[in-house]
Amino acid sequence: MKWLGFTAGLVIVVLAHSLLDTFLPGALAYLDPYIILVVYFASGGNLAGTIVVGVVAGLVQDSFSLSIFGLHAFSLTLSGYLIALLNTRIVLRGSSTFAMSLAGAVLVNEATMALLNRILIRETVGLLDRGLFVRIVFTAVVGGLIHRLLQTLRSRRARGDGPIQRRW
Repeated sequence: MKWLGFTAGLVIVVLAHSLLDTFLPGALAYLDPYIILVVYFASGGNLAGTIVVGVVAGLVQDSFSLSIFGLHAFSLTLSGYLIALLNTRIVLRGSSTFAMSLAGAVLVNEATMALLNRILIRETVGLLDRGLFVRIVFTAVVGGLIHRLLQTLRSRRARGDGPIQRRW
């Protein structure tokens, strides 16, 4: 069931990426939907599953980017693995802790991408030049809201308070 949820989440992220790129071309500079997906699944604490999720989501993101194929896969896997490792030590529950862990993951992801660009391409990419603070805050806020929405839907489904009540 988790892999079906990941596949559905990845399809939603790809659709969001395509729609944002079409209608708001600059929005992807401030929002990274792929890291929201990876951190959401990493918050479960499954290290091996997080590696698979990070690689798959990163390769999908690499297929949309103009960078070297595999850079996003490595950085998303590293960020997700660190969040999953942290979650095995400290239980991270709630939307606010999800948003804080997402902010840390965005920072690790961006630092890893800058370091890999410096090593592989020999191109210096300044973290502050890329609007790092705005990207961290915006991704954390949007990710926290998405997490809250998913938690609300999950709790309603567990209680049986769905939108349609059938009493037969």
